[in-house]
Amino acid sequence: MQRLRVVAQPPRLSAGLLRLGILSLFVVVVAMIRPRLTHWSAGWLVLAGGLAALAGGVVFLAATRRIALRLPFVEHRATEAVLLLIRRLGLPLLGLAFLLWTFVYIGIWWVHPHSAFTGLDRHPRFADFFYTAVSTAFVSPPGDILARSRGARAATMIEMLTAFALVTAYASTFLDFQRPSASEDLG
Repeated sequence: MQRLRVVAQPPRLSAGLLRLGILSLFVVVVAMIRPRLTHWSAGWLVLAGGLAALAGGVVFLAATRRIALRLPFVEHRATEAVLLLIRRLGLPLLGLAFLLWTFVYIGIWWVHPHSAFTGLDRHPRFADFFYTAVSTAFVSPPGDILARSRGARAATMIEMLTAFALVTAYASTFLDFQRPSASEDLG
């Protein structure tokens, strides 16, 4: 009679769970940023954020082009390359989107510091705008910081739409929604 030996192996973290943990750590670290913004520092921060977003866009386009050139000839090569890159980036892309919208909200506050939002201190923290961006991305704008101006409200709605589009684009990289060809329908 043979004896079976069971060896317990410690559980391994999946890549997705690890990325979620890193994203969560990123959110906590950014939320702990303490310095308060002045009107002057907000302007410089918006400029730096805009330049970083522009550089990130150029890198994204270059990576998309490089991937597209390696793909076999398909009808929508650029679209396939973008979806492949979104899938590869995954959750870290969401963290970058949070930062992008944080800079948008800081810019709106910079232009209209007294009328853009209610619930902010006279000198708000970077983390206050990050909190607004993360909450709004999950289609649940915070109840304590409210968009008051038309520009702030429009940005809030646009962020909700883009967050939904990003999530659906990311999810679509795992699913195949193509219609079967005519030969597959008949077969």
